[in-house]
Amino acid sequence: MEARWMAVFEDMTWYDAELTCEGEVCELYIYNKKQKIKTKKIKENEFTKVVRLQDRMSGDTIDLVDFNEMDRFFEQNMVIFKNRQGLHKEVRRYIDFSLK
Repeated sequence: MEARWMAVFEDMTWYDAELTCEGEVCELYIYNKKQKIKTKKIKENEFTKVVRLQDRMSGDTIDLVDFNEMDRFFEQNMVIFKNRQGLHKEVRRYIDFSLK
């Protein structure tokens, strides 16, 4: 299955995105905003398909997650969300655990 990348920002907003990298230097394109962000790769987990990027202009941290892989993980482990806050908490836990 093809990766469906989702950019997750520090304030837990997320957008569909596309990533192209040449070594550690990457360009992140956010579809909804029609915006290109030049980033630097900080950490990566190829198994869970999670990448932590740093915006080269502002220094902000952006996490990139393969939505299909994360959704499959949640279904296999029967992770259930009671509300939006629970979803945000589980997504953040998945990202942080993947990048330890």
